[in-house]
Amino acid sequence: MEVGIDVGGTHTRVVVASGSAVVAESSFATAAWRRGTLFSDPANAVRLLDQVPGRAIGRADVALAVGISGCDTDEQCSRFATWLRDSHPGPVQVVNDAELFGPAMGRGRSINVVAGTGSIVVGRDRDGRIVKVGGHGWILGDPGSAPGLVRHAVIEILRADDDGERPGPLATALMAHYGSPDPVGLAYDFTDDAEITHWGGLCPLVFDAAEAGDPLALTVIEADADALAHDVGRLRRLGVCATDVVLGGGVAVAQPRLANAVIGALQRQEPDLRVTVLDRSPVTGAVALARHLQRPTVMKE
Repeated sequence: MEVGIDVGGTHTRVVVASGSAVVAESSFATAAWRRGTLFSDPANAVRLLDQVPGRAIGRADVALAVGISGCDTDEQCSRFATWLRDSHPGPVQVVNDAELFGPAMGRGRSINVVAGTGSIVVGRDRDGRIVKVGGHGWILGDPGSAPGLVRHAVIEILRADDDGERPGPLATALMAHYGSPDPVGLAYDFTDDAEITHWGGLCPLVFDAAEAGDPLALTVIEADADALAHDVGRLRRLGVCATDVVLGGGVAVAQPRLANAVIGALQRQEPDLRVTVLDRSPVTGAVALARHLQRPTVMKE
């Protein structure tokens, strides 16, 4: 039997499987078990395992694999795995949640690109050490993320206004949302509304404007896609040798225009890579990793 867990910043999903059959599954708010930051309380691991349905936890014959948002280093993954082993005697593996993408798609080691609430590029080097690029947060970075795209769009709107250009469809839509009289007013209103969910919730406006042919919106999407592709190249220069790229995250999956732009940018910048868009739940990757712990030959490297 295998237990796979996908821990996101807001939601956690658990699947208990036996071979190809799903025995039980559940989804709940991450806040239901996490107290403080992930590593501020070792009892976070106990509370997480308490959420697993059925009687799988505590059995030596059950493998457990967990992908966790915020486990960004080998030391962090190892620390949380140690806490889990205090309550679970079976095989345990902890990875960054982005590392579930490759196994979910039947890949072994892959370069995993997230474009959702945040963005990050994650892989493993030749020695198996985790390497990540990006993921610096919605204020400072995260190209291709929902709030990052909107922040970039407002910056470009202000630059266009400084050049004397009239507001286009995206600028007009954002000004209408805030009731701003002009782009300068939009800058103040947007800054006063600095909250990840508020900015991220405006992301569909960027893609609506792109569909309407707004050059500014199209430029923002292409530029963020180029930035993600550049981060993939940086990851490779840091020693990640995988040739499969799996692109996932809420924005990339929901907005084909962004996914296609990232694929196109990678074809230009890193033409030897094979790119796949995630088309299934990442928690299936956690189940695949757990199955690999039980039977190491089932997953190709």
